[in-house]
Amino acid sequence: MNRLSIYSPFKNAIKSDYPTSPYLHLAVDNHSTTKDGVILLSPRLMAPIEIDETIEQIKNELDEFGIKAKKEIKQLKEKMRKT
Repeated sequence: MNRLSIYSPFKNAIKSDYPTSPYLHLAVDNHSTTKDGVILLSPRLMAPIEIDETIEQIKNELDEFGIKAKKEIKQLKEKMRKT
């Protein structure tokens, strides 16, 4: 994933650290900001093809995030049961 990442506060936790079921967050990994602090997830989009390609890339990243996040949450739950 280029723009997005998984943030897991339970990545290095042990069973006694779990106050609830483990959870994840969808995080912004790579981005730029404007001088006003606005987070930018794309370069300048000046043509319809650039817009379409960027949207497709973000959709693909979201799909990839879904696959990785499901695997990660499964591993965290298994870890919680074992420790």
